[in-house]
Amino acid sequence: MPVKSTRGFWPQFRSLAASILVIALLTTAGFELHFNNATVVLLFLLVVVMHALTGRTLASMIVAMFAAACLDFFFLPPIFSFRVDDPLDGLALSVFLIVALVVTWQVSRVRVEAQSARRYSTEVEQVYDVAVRLLLLKPEEVAGAPALKVFLEVVGCTAVSLFDASTAEVVMEGTSLHDLASRTREAYIFGKDTDEPACDTCVRCLKIGNATAGAIGFEGVPTAASISPALPVLAAAAVERARNFRRAAREEAAVQAETFRTAILDALAHEFKTPLATILAVVGGLRESERMGPEEIEMAGIIESETSRLNILATRLLRLARLDREEVKPRIKSTNVAALVDRVVRRYAAQFPERRISVNCQCPSAEAPADRELLDLALAQLLDNAIKYSIPDSAVTIDVTIEGDCVAIRVRNQGGSISLHDQERIFERFYRGTEVRNLISGVGLGLYVARKIVVSHGGRLSLDKSAPPGAVVFFLELPAFRNISHHVPVHC
Repeated sequence: MPVKSTRGFWPQFRSLAASILVIALLTTAGFELHFNNATVVLLFLLVVVMHALTGRTLASMIVAMFAAACLDFFFLPPIFSFRVDDPLDGLALSVFLIVALVVTWQVSRVRVEAQSARRYSTEVEQVYDVAVRLLLLKPEEVAGAPALKVFLEVVGCTAVSLFDASTAEVVMEGTSLHDLASRTREAYIFGKDTDEPACDTCVRCLKIGNATAGAIGFEGVPTAASISPALPVLAAAAVERARNFRRAAREEAAVQAETFRTAILDALAHEFKTPLATILAVVGGLRESERMGPEEIEMAGIIESETSRLNILATRLLRLARLDREEVKPRIKSTNVAALVDRVVRRYAAQFPERRISVNCQCPSAEAPADRELLDLALAQLLDNAIKYSIPDSAVTIDVTIEGDCVAIRVRNQGGSISLHDQERIFERFYRGTEVRNLISGVGLGLYVARKIVVSHGGRLSLDKSAPPGAVVFFLELPAFRNISHHVPVHC
């Protein structure tokens, strides 16, 4: 610091000494050559203005006072005296101070504006350079070390760190002597910009809208003012760009995974159906032969029954996979919903004789416009879920009612309730409840396709959230025929 003061003092002293020397020479020449007062005033004023252009206020006042003193002592009556008899002469002397102060103030203001313009120009060039170089980076690099290297080189600091709130990771570039990474993380946690001149560090929070996306820290900067406000904005844009890239990559991976999963399900269903058909044919041939005893015939019947069951499951899996990929186009016909429900229940009662499955139908002739085959598949999926996820000895009940212009079907079972989180996602594609995904087999496609079928009929399928504790109720609603003779469907 003393060196800087000395370097600033000597040029100012030399300028002051030169101006005083010039005034002294002009005073000597004017006095010896008998210059008139107007000429002397103009010459002195010229020297005062020239010195005031240096922008040094104190030195300019000293020069102005020295000029006024020389003018008063040597040229204004009474000469060789600092006494002023004429008030106008006193005003003339004060002009030197006024001119010195005005010119110095104007020069200082212009100098400040020039410095501000140079600093703004430097900031614009700096921001432009950073923006261009960040845009040239790959999306996966904009929130990593390559991006920080751009800031490091352009700003000219010794270290840069970036904290990304979405990953909770700090990336560092350069050499930090004051634990810049921790300071950057703390600035994000407290949500406050920090400047520490003693450590030559400054940290800025990254704002995206009203949210704080992270923080960026600089070490080795001369002053906090040397960090343009636009640099944290560019860093925030880089972080958001990296987030969008990661999100898009995850979504694309999810789409591909679901496509592969559907294709695998389709392939597996086809592969299962061929050997199952062979087993059924062989077992049928064995049962027709006369070489088997009663015990062998009974075992062959069990094999045939279970193989038929597997064949039905494979067929359903194949249809679910196909309906998942394709748009559902129901072939609408007048359908007795009560009779269809009764047929599905009888089929499941035969497959699961140990379960208590019952139908409560208050309208045996309830009709609705529906595709019987597709509606059968949707009902089978609801009934299959009720059996699979309920208590083994509990009852499964299907209620069929007419509610307004709609046919309503409620599939009720007793078992563990579905959590609020799972209730919002249970109809999503390939989603399975967090509590059962590791306990009960399944692919999470049945309810998705069942709702897809119901919606294609103009109806709705939902989970009844008003069910009592311990009960799970799925509510299926289809538009009924208002006038059966005209077959005009009424949407719910």
